[in-house]
Amino acid sequence: MKAKCREAIATYAMLTPGDSVVVGLSGGADSCALLHCLCGLREEMNLSLLAVHINHGIRDAEAARDAAFAESLCREWSVAFRLYEYDVPRIAAEKGIGVEECGRILRYECFEREALLCNAKIATAHTLSDSVETMLFHMIRGCTINGLRGIPPVRGRLIRPLILCERQEIEAYCAEHGLAYMTDSTNFSTDYSRNKIRLKLLPLMREINPSVTRALERLAQSAADDDDYLNSLAFPLADSFRQDDHVEMFLTAPSPVARRALVMLCGRMLNMVPECRHVEAMLSTMRKGNGSFHLPGGHVFRVTRGQMRLEPRQKTVNTPQTDDGRSWECELSWGEIITPASRKIILQALDQTKYDIIRKNHQNVFQNSLDYDILKNPLFRFRREGDRFSPAGRGCTKSLKKLFNEFRIPVGQRSWIPLLVCGTEIAWIDGIGVAEGFQVTRETRHIVYIQTEPVLRSGSEGGTDIR
Repeated sequence: MKAKCREAIATYAMLTPGDSVVVGLSGGADSCALLHCLCGLREEMNLSLLAVHINHGIRDAEAARDAAFAESLCREWSVAFRLYEYDVPRIAAEKGIGVEECGRILRYECFEREALLCNAKIATAHTLSDSVETMLFHMIRGCTINGLRGIPPVRGRLIRPLILCERQEIEAYCAEHGLAYMTDSTNFSTDYSRNKIRLKLLPLMREINPSVTRALERLAQSAADDDDYLNSLAFPLADSFRQDDHVEMFLTAPSPVARRALVMLCGRMLNMVPECRHVEAMLSTMRKGNGSFHLPGGHVFRVTRGQMRLEPRQKTVNTPQTDDGRSWECELSWGEIITPASRKIILQALDQTKYDIIRKNHQNVFQNSLDYDILKNPLFRFRREGDRFSPAGRGCTKSLKKLFNEFRIPVGQRSWIPLLVCGTEIAWIDGIGVAEGFQVTRETRHIVYIQTEPVLRSGSEGGTDIR
C-alpha cells in the first residue's frame, strides 16, 4: 500500500516538498492508514499536517468515541488536530436535502476552510474501491461518460493518495503496522445505496470476474480519456456563445459536443449542472425553434425564433431585473471562479510572510488583499441598485455610479464588474480595491489575495472550473 501511495503522489504530482496538508480523518481504517503514510513522508518531504475530524451528530456515543479516538491518535503522532461538530440531520431537514449529501457538503466546507487558512492541499482517504463503487452508483442512476470516470486522483487542491489501493490492501497495511481504527456501524447497513453496492452487488460481480475492480479501473481510465477529448471539442463552442445567438451553432455540432457545451454554459452562466433530461429538452426545444422551460433552481431556457437564451433565476430583493446573467452570485471558494462576463477570479491564501514577499514584487497587492477572518458569508456578485462603497483609506462612502464615474469605467462594463460582499457591505470591487474595515493590517493572521483576468478563448483554458 505504501508503494502505491508513493506512486499516486508522484504520478499525479499531488505533493511537493514543503506543502501543508489538511487530512480528512474519520478514524476508520482508510483515513488512519492515510495519515500514518503521510506521517512517514513528513520529514522526507517537509510536510506540515493538520487532521480534521467531523462529528455529524448522527451516531451519538459512537460518534463521540470516534472523535476522541481521532484526537488521541493525532496526539500520539504529533499531528495538529481540529474537531468540527454539527447536527447534520437537523441541517439536512432545514435545507431540504439528504443526510448523506448534507454531511458531505459540510465535510468539504470544513476542509476548504482549514485549507484556505494555511494555503494547504486537502487529502482524503478515497481508495480504488471507493472509486469503483462510485462508478457503479452513477451507472445505476443513469450517467454520461463523465460519471464513469470514478473519483479523480486530483481536483484542484484536493488529492487522493490512496486512489490506487484496494480496501483489502488498506486493511492489510493496518494489520502490518498494528494500527488501531474505528468501525462505523452504519457501514454495514444496507439502508444506504453505496453499502448495497459494496456488500451485495460487488461480491456477485466478483463471482463472475475476481478481478472486477481492476477491470472497472481500466474502464474509468478509458472513459476519462474519451471525456477529456470530447470536452476539448466542446470548450470552443461554449466559449463562442453569446445570449441570443442562433441555435444552429449547436444543432450543426456533433451531439456529444453540443451536450457538453450546454452543460458548460449552465455552469458558467447559471452556476448549476443540468441533468441529462434537461440537456435533451434544450436540444429538442432548439430543433423546434421556439419554446421555453424551467431548469432546476428557477432558471429558464428559452428559444425565440431560433435564438437561444439562458435566463438566471429572478430574485425579488435588490436584484437587477435583467435576464442576461447579471443576477449571478457565487460563494467565495478556493481556486478559480468564472463569472458570466468571462472574467476569471483567482483566490490565493497568504500569511503575513508571503504577503510581504508578494508586495515587494507586485503592484496592487494591498488593494486586492482582504482580512479573511473579518469576512462573514462572503459572496461574489454584480452591482445592485442602492450599492455604496467605502474605499479603504479615503474616509468617504460613495454610490457605485459616482465611483465608476470617478474611475472612468465605461457604462457598458459597469454591470459586469465583480464585487465581493458580506451581507449588505461591499468588501472589494474589481479594479477599484478593498473597502475600509476589510483591509490587511499587521494584526491580520489570514489573508485572501484576489486576482482577476479575462478568460482565454482558445483550447480548454476557458472553462477549466466548470466540472
